[in-house]
Amino acid sequence: MEQPLPRVHADDVRAFVEELLRTGLTLTDMLAGLLEDLPEDAFPGEDSGEVLLEMLAGTLTPVVEAAGAQTARRATALLGAVRDRTIADLRLAAEQARPA
Repeated sequence: MEQPLPRVHADDVRAFVEELLRTGLTLTDMLAGLLEDLPEDAFPGEDSGEVLLEMLAGTLTPVVEAAGAQTARRATALLGAVRDRTIADLRLAAEQARPA
């Protein structure tokens, strides 16, 4: 028999959402600013966005390594599930808001 999942306290969910948004906005703003400020020839023959993603991956490698591969995979899955659930709920809300 499958065990029910433990409940998560609302404060933990709120803290997760706040950190998710804070981190996402920080990284998005930072990368967008860097892309905007880079000269077109900053990385000749390479896509500047890809170069910046690789640089960010290099910066974050020690953090991910410290967490371990399994935790990194679980965190990646959690973030994907957050995105999927958010989009699904927004679509459902839009459908319900449409006049019959």
